[in-house]
Amino acid sequence: MIYLIGFIVGILNGIFAAGAGQVLVFYLIYFMKVETHKVRAISVAILSISSIFAIFGYKDVIQFDLIKIISLVLIAAITGVIGTKIMKKIPSEYLNLISGILLVSLTVYKMLVKG
Repeated sequence: MIYLIGFIVGILNGIFAAGAGQVLVFYLIYFMKVETHKVRAISVAILSISSIFAIFGYKDVIQFDLIKIISLVLIAAITGVIGTKIMKKIPSEYLNLISGILLVSLTVYKMLVKG
């Protein structure tokens, strides 16, 4: 089953560049019973690698601005470390609640505003 989830996560990440992490997190927490903080680390590691490979698929579709990409990677790396330090201090049940609220909020926004 984990290989099927890996396949689905890779496809979702390649197509949408979003949402795949939520699928992986949900599966690992609620079906595999992995501790929430560990799941977040696993998700980031897997999606980082999946995203790197997805770049090769997108390179023919868009023009990459190397300076912008390097700047964003640096910003994301720094804030990723900060976010990880904050995440470690938040109890699992609150992490799951916050994640769910963000996901529902973004879905409602997308449906109502962006239609």
